[in-house]
Amino acid sequence: MDYGGEFVYFPSNEVVEQSNLDSLRKFFNLNSLEELYSYADKEIEKFYEGIVTHMGIWFFKRFDRIRESEDGKEFTKWFTGGQINITFNCVERHKQRKKDAIRWENESGDVGSLTFEQLDEKTGKLAGALLDMGIKKGDRVGIFMPMMAEAIIAMYAIMRIGAVAVPMFSGYGRESVDVRVKDAGIRYIFTVDSYERKGKKVKMADTIKGIEGTDLIVAGGDGWKYNFQNLLDGGHYVSSVHTDSEDPAIMLYTSGTTGKPKGTVHVHGGALVNITKEVYYYTDLKPDGVIYWITDLGWMMGPWEIIGANSIGASVFIYPGAVDYPNMERVWDMVERNHITVLGLSPTFVRTAKSKGVTRAFNGLKAFASTGEPWDTESWMYLFEKLGGGKIPICNVSGGTDIIGCFLASTPVIPLKPRCLYRGLGMGVTVLSQDGKEITNEVGLLATREHLPSMTRGIWKNDKKYLDTYWNQFKGYWVQGDWAIRDEEGYYILLGRADDVIKIAGKRLGPGEIEDAANRVYGVIESASFGIPDPIKGESVVIFYTGKDEENVKSGIYSQVESFLGKSFRPKYVFCIESLPKTKNGKIMRRLLKSAFLNTDTGDVTGLDNGEILNAVRKIGNETLFNK
Repeated sequence: MDYGGEFVYFPSNEVVEQSNLDSLRKFFNLNSLEELYSYADKEIEKFYEGIVTHMGIWFFKRFDRIRESEDGKEFTKWFTGGQINITFNCVERHKQRKKDAIRWENESGDVGSLTFEQLDEKTGKLAGALLDMGIKKGDRVGIFMPMMAEAIIAMYAIMRIGAVAVPMFSGYGRESVDVRVKDAGIRYIFTVDSYERKGKKVKMADTIKGIEGTDLIVAGGDGWKYNFQNLLDGGHYVSSVHTDSEDPAIMLYTSGTTGKPKGTVHVHGGALVNITKEVYYYTDLKPDGVIYWITDLGWMMGPWEIIGANSIGASVFIYPGAVDYPNMERVWDMVERNHITVLGLSPTFVRTAKSKGVTRAFNGLKAFASTGEPWDTESWMYLFEKLGGGKIPICNVSGGTDIIGCFLASTPVIPLKPRCLYRGLGMGVTVLSQDGKEITNEVGLLATREHLPSMTRGIWKNDKKYLDTYWNQFKGYWVQGDWAIRDEEGYYILLGRADDVIKIAGKRLGPGEIEDAANRVYGVIESASFGIPDPIKGESVVIFYTGKDEENVKSGIYSQVESFLGKSFRPKYVFCIESLPKTKNGKIMRRLLKSAFLNTDTGDVTGLDNGEILNAVRKIGNETLFNK
């Protein structure tokens, strides 16, 4: 199989010379970007110390050591002895600037903005109100809100006083919120009375009111015990506290689709340095730029884009509505109206645009960015050629909630192949075989040799699970759980989650390989594949796809997969379905698809945008496998 193919994008000399990444190369006095990447891996402590200076990260008290691992690599601490605060770096130190920190729209067309000066005043006053309520350093405070200004103000106010922000996906049901509240020991939850999505009011506060042991801080509406605006108006302004580098700042929960959700803990020093590094160097966002990522505050990319943009003094654009409301070109209009320079989207968003025949180019963008799921070649090329006019680079990044950052990242200053990612800066990334050997040009497990600044400082209240999940598979390596392949030039292709791996006749492959073949068939919009038990081959392939429900399309999928991957990987079943089960940020949930097809427990599905589709999948599975 051809992984990635030929280069289709080459940066101009001007793009490279004006980039933040090339500025960093000059800062380290290195001769090439290749030398910079090698230096970042080989001299990891000097590299992270250097970028703190280059990016202008402010420490109240300079750190004594870059990192220390006296308790073992797995429990490494970064920037020890230092004092720092995320909110200070993102808001308070920019407060003299009149530039927008946040811009927003909602579905009805209302627009607004807050300058850094205004954002500092609001976060400072809300922080004072939180102190008056008895919230103190280390307390966990929930945020159950869509992407709206009040959510960002709340997040910054919480971290400003040294408390821990716990954002939760705005599409969760009561049960999902309740599990996280109880696990984290949350007393107060920021939420909103209601907001608009797809032209309807979503009553968020009503969803979670009465959860035992909690009080709500509600934006909008009447009759609530704690009103967001009243707290803001009555609060006394306080400055950011001097938190230690290793003090927790934000807790993010994994989705929980494979069991109880895990609380990952991220600290003021390491999280800020790594997030800023990624937004600044990987997307080449400039202080006068505007970034918009189609995401949610409860997903990693929400805090990532907000903190990363504001830390360098750039603007973040937010929109809480549906990206296809009132039509598919809503995002195009918002990009132009708000002078967005970096747009983060998912492969699913692009596939949907392609299926609806959208060919309108994005004007004014400097870069696309993407994450959340593997690309297929067809969709990547559609974004690059049709929507980007063959000129706009695609900064494909991949990491996870557990590192609130990215192991891999393509950037505007490196040549690009379809679907590709490049190694991250100072991330020590490699690919391991099943026996733990580093490999090239073979499918294996994405891993890193290093403990990195933004890695979770454990799983909340469960060190054993933390070690078993990330460190215990191969000694000395953090294993991320992604299936990947890399070539000699440092380019990677992601092939899906390792726990989605399909094992056929002794061979392993990720679902991305199968789906890349299936999505090339005319009439297929997108697909999802998984393995089911097979008495002879171990597993057989099942594919669900959206698009034309026609026999010639299905036969095309059978033959295309066989042609690409070999006879043993020919699908056993192919089904057309109305939609695939996805989170609201577009991630296809293959594990849930498989569970429904096999009629096993899917667990809590309130995090899905279209959980009802699993009933249709379950029905297909029962009729196909069990003759029910």
